[in-house]
Amino acid sequence: MRARELNLTLDPALTGPIYVRVGEAILAAVRAGQIRPGQALPGVRELADRVGVHRNTVLTALRALEEQGWVEARPRSGFFVVDPLPERRPQGGSAPASAAPGFDVPGSLRPITSALNVALDFSDGVADARLAPMEALAKAYPRALRLKGPALLQATEFLGHARLRTALADHLAEQRALVRDPAQFLLIRSTSMAVNLVAQALIGHGDGDVAVEDPGNPLAWDTLRQASGARLHGLPVDAGGIRVEALEALLAGTRLALLVLTPQCHFPTGAPLAPDRRERVLALAREHRFAILELDPEYDYLESPTPPLAAQDTTGQVLYCGSLSRLVAPGLRLGFIVVPRLLADRFARARQRMDWQGDPVLEWAVSELFLDGEMARHLRRVRKACQDRREALFDALRFALPGLLAFDPALGGMGLWLRGQGKMADPARFGLWVRSCGLKGIKLRPGTYFRLEGGALAATRLGFMAYTPEELQEAVPRMT
Repeated sequence: MRARELNLTLDPALTGPIYVRVGEAILAAVRAGQIRPGQALPGVRELADRVGVHRNTVLTALRALEEQGWVEARPRSGFFVVDPLPERRPQGGSAPASAAPGFDVPGSLRPITSALNVALDFSDGVADARLAPMEALAKAYPRALRLKGPALLQATEFLGHARLRTALADHLAEQRALVRDPAQFLLIRSTSMAVNLVAQALIGHGDGDVAVEDPGNPLAWDTLRQASGARLHGLPVDAGGIRVEALEALLAGTRLALLVLTPQCHFPTGAPLAPDRRERVLALAREHRFAILELDPEYDYLESPTPPLAAQDTTGQVLYCGSLSRLVAPGLRLGFIVVPRLLADRFARARQRMDWQGDPVLEWAVSELFLDGEMARHLRRVRKACQDRREALFDALRFALPGLLAFDPALGGMGLWLRGQGKMADPARFGLWVRSCGLKGIKLRPGTYFRLEGGALAATRLGFMAYTPEELQEAVPRMT
């Protein structure tokens, strides 16, 4: 029995192809009970007359509904609503959810966010999305779908799209004097993913020793512990980077699997690793056969950078990690890690277990930005913006907090390492100042956050790149 009395009305609020609107009108009638599961729809010509469109439009709409599982075509009988419908409502489950888990949770992981009502977040240092090449991305993404859509949506390149890996290899050779084959690049979503992959691929679970900078990056520490259960050993840092004698002392009694470094722009202080220490670290890695994970997410913001540590590596000790999220915008989750050629497949398989693959459409679109020169233009814009913002921040700090905070204007990157001086040299007083900033809606990290064992430290990192000079000069006086 066919449904004869269907009230089919095209929703004027819907936009897009007319066949989609016709299909939605038919679905609305099904959901309203005008036609029941298992019942036949009126013929194509009759439906076309009721809606006022060509019958081919109705046929396209019905084919689309068939692909979605709403209707089925029966030879010489027409289209029927399926029984049961593919859209099912959940049954039961009316009990309110508990606010707390009903199981034990390890207490080793740090909270991601603060409970404070944060208006300005200076706790990290991310790219300003307002500087992102919006128009170029808006053109590149649909172009990727239009030109390569089926291939990209079907892609299973576990290293990441070859077009972007090639573009990145050319970019690093030109901008960072780091010459590597595209086959050595693995595209990833974040620096944390890189740390996770390295931990999985190179450290036996619960049976690895890893050296890290102290002060350093707690998110990397947490990832290492969670991914591998590694034993972490802190290496003290001064104005020349890690103290190599501390690394030598550690190696005297420990078989190290990995050293995690930020040698170009130490996180959080911004200090570069001194040239003599770079050479000694590489020599120790060769002698003791441990890997070095070089994290370099802020390279593009440095005014006069030296080549990465990886560019000096001739024996395959260094795995190099960079970030496009830091360069373009935090919502663009894209980065890369460069590994020795024989390890590329091993890392790709580890990534496959974690995330299967990346985002081929986005990767192709971003490769367009490199190939047409837009990324080089964007790089020049953000470097100029970074310089302007740093200088505005220097002035604001000198006038608003004179004699209380020390910083090194020569150090680059997206953040500024602030050290307490005078009465603020006391870690307890410094911590109270950080807390008072939080109560005013300005988020900073206490110095203990950056210490491996949580030791006292009258310092913090002020990440400034997401804010304009005007915003910075308005925010700093609120910190007094």
